[in-house]
Parts: sequence; C-alpha cells; structure tokens
Amino acid sequence: MMISRRHLLASGAALSGSFLIGGCGPRGARGAKAADVIVLGAGLSGLHAARILSAAGLDVLVLEATDRIGGRMVTLDHLPGAPEAGGEQVGQGYARIRAEAAALGLAFEDFAPSRFGEQLVVDGTRIAASEWPASPLNRLPEALRGLSPHQLFFGLVARHNPLPDIYAWREPDWQSHDIPADDFVRSIGADDEAVRLMNATLNAGELSTYSMMNVWRSLAIYNEERALGPSQRVQGGSQRLPEAMAASLSRPVRTGARVMDIEADERGAAVMLESGERLRADFLVSALPFPVLRRLNLSAPLSAPQAEAIDALPYTPIIQLHAEAETPFWEEDGLAPEMWTNTPLNRIFARRDGSGPTGMFTCWIDGLDAIAGDSRSEASWQALVSDVFAQARPASEGRVQVREIVRWTPSNRLVGGAYMHWAPGQISRWAEPMIRPAGRLFFAGEHASHLHTGMEGAMEAGERAAVDILDMAGI
Repeated sequence: MMISRRHLLASGAALSGSFLIGGCGPRGARGAKAADVIVLGAGLSGLHAARILSAAGLDVLVLEATDRIGGRMVTLDHLPGAPEAGGEQVGQGYARIRAEAAALGLAFEDFAPSRFGEQLVVDGTRIAASEWPASPLNRLPEALRGLSPHQLFFGLVARHNPLPDIYAWREPDWQSHDIPADDFVRSIGADDEAVRLMNATLNAGELSTYSMMNVWRSLAIYNEERALGPSQRVQGGSQRLPEAMAASLSRPVRTGARVMDIEADERGAAVMLESGERLRADFLVSALPFPVLRRLNLSAPLSAPQAEAIDALPYTPIIQLHAEAETPFWEEDGLAPEMWTNTPLNRIFARRDGSGPTGMFTCWIDGLDAIAGDSRSEASWQALVSDVFAQARPASEGRVQVREIVRWTPSNRLVGGAYMHWAPGQISRWAEPMIRPAGRLFFAGEHASHLHTGMEGAMEAGERAAVDILDMAGI
C-alpha cells in the first residue's frame, strides 16, 4: 500500500500518472461510468450494501475476485453432510440476516446437540473432562483447577466484564480496559500454566497481543443474544444466503474480477482490474478485509488513523481441516467424538445431524498454531491427523482421512485471515476514524461494524455504507 501517495492525496497535492480519476459525474460527462456504485467483495457486507443501493434505484456493479459468491461464508457442498468452512451461527438477534433470509425465501434450523468439551487431550494424554479437576495433568492454581481447559479463559474472565452495554466498547470512558489480555488474566489469578492452556486454542494470536476489549465486547453481545434464544443456521447451508442475495440483484455479480488499483476523491472513484480494465463510478464501497486492501495500490484521501488501520489491523488466522472417519470409532470406544486438545489440531468438532455424528470432523486450528501450520503440506497435515487421532483414540487408527484444508491465513491473499481482532491500544485510535468515507470511497465488512461482530456485523457495516452513499447522493 502506497502510504506516501495517500498522504499526497490527503494534503490536496496533485497526482500525475495515467490512472487519475478526473472526476466521475453523469454518464458521458468524463468518460463512461461502469455503474453508479461499484462494490468490491461479494460477501454478506458487499451484497447487503448492493441490495440497499439497488433498491434505491442506483446502478450497482459488484466485483468479486474469486470464482464464487459468499466471501467468508463457505459451504463445502462436495463433502458428506456439506460442512461449513466459514460463518455459520446466526443469533436470534441477527435482525438483518434474518430479514434478508425471510425476504429471499430462506429458513433456519437448529444445531444438533454437541458433546464438545467432554473429552480432552492435554500434552498428548486423553482424559475425560470430569476427571480433570483431580488429574495430575492439571497443574493450574488451586482456584482454577475446577475449570476445564476449554472453559478456562472465559470461565475466568466472564464475571469481570466492566461494560454496561454493547455501545461502551468504543466510548472514551471505557478505554482504560483496552489492555493486553495476558496482563488482565494474570491480575485475577492466572499463572504461566493457565496462560499456556488459554493460548492453546485462543481465537486470536496470543493473549499478550490481544485486547481485553475484544472479550468485553463479545461478552456484552453474547449476553444480549443469549437472552433471545439459541443460535441457528441457514437451512441448506450458509452459502445459500449470499448466493440468494447475489441472484436478487439487477446486475449479476462479476466474479473473477481481481482489483489491483483503487482511486477515490471527492468527485468519484475508479478501479483497475488485473486484466488492465478500468472501471469508473460515482461511489465505491470496499468490503475487502484490510489485509487484502493493504496489498492494493490505493490512492484516496485517507486520514492518518485510516492509513494506519489498513496497514496494521490484526486478523485471526484459522486453518480448518475437514476430515472423514471411515468407521464410527466413537461407537467402539464409547466416548464422545469431539475433543479439545492442545495439540496442533486444537479443537476437534464432530459434525452432527438429527441422528448423531455424521463421521465428518472439523479440526479448528487457531492463532499461533495456524501460523505455524500455514506452510504445512497436505501430506504433513494428514500425518498429523492420523497421529493425534490414533494416540487419543486408538480405535480410530488409520481410519481418519483429511478431505479438505481451508486456510483463513496470510497465505490466502484474497482474505488474509478469518476475522479481525483488536490489539491493545488500537480501539481509541482507529475504531471510529477508520470507517469514515475517504472521498467517494466507503468502507464495509465485519471489521467496520460497531454494534455487532461476525456475520451480523458485516451486514451492519454494509448497511451503514449504503446509507452514507444515499445521504451523499441526496437520495
């Protein structure tokens, strides 16, 4: 990302070169427009913005770099049971998602009950969670010995949440709580062993680089959601929702359209595709994750906090291994198939339907283990899966095969990570400024949300970007 060029734009200095906007007005005024609005990214956020803008009468073109619709909602339809590789849980309070689904004729269904947490694999030894408090493997401080490793982090911190509501996380009065999670958990009784187990499956990087405000915000949202009832999932697969949203647009989403350059000013916007094609519009919505945006040639009147956030906002790396058991080994050993582990496979979830386990497993690998495993080959992952399963569950030996590897990691250059998280000290500097329009460039995506996270956060941010454009356009 060319910071020096951005700073020239921000200061009002003139640019030279062949990729100048030159102003975007009515068709024919300064070269033909491709659309009134170009939206980058055919995930939930970009598609929700496109639907709102299209409904208001604007001509909207959605560009998607990959060959499919959905962004970080991915249903693996080619695998048994069509497991999910991206967003799946739809809370009862996800009003935007539920409204879109209803409008598009989609329904929701309950999750099958899970037995995750009953079986642990700690330092290579399988143990029932019920045996953990008295186990010699349990080297936690006395006050924490009753907490199973999979409950340790949230079990320790949940009762300490200082935030009164879902709004407070961005307000100045609460920023004293934006501190490293490592510091906080140690202040309330965690020791090195507790931190080691917490880091094993942390949905981020590690506690020392993870703001406690992520946790407080998530807990505030969770408490509101829990009061409304259990989460559900989209019937037929999560990806059906963005696919239906895309199909409802008056112009088809243009897939395989990889953007390399973006320019925006107070008059309009333009993008250059990898093919060399240049597209103009009055407005541009970027729903691209910041790790993707930072790799592009971006020239827009960004503020300093925006430029900093685009360059440095952290994203959680996740690798998913979707594996299939050739025989139901859990019936042979009589144990729940799911496992929490502090092996490089982290958490192992069994896919279930109404009749029980389907035989498909998802190894959900977070943070430091995902980074360490990003360069692993398929054969190396298969060997690791075989070893971990065989050691923990001898009845499974040689019977578990990896069918798909999904990388939400830096090596996936069209995503860069599964979702954003805040490092300590970033919220007060970036949370509000980074989502302001930069000329005719507007920001969407789950990273640009305020009151929600995840899928509903993506919808919220897309809606905000669309409303801001309509306000600027006087519609």
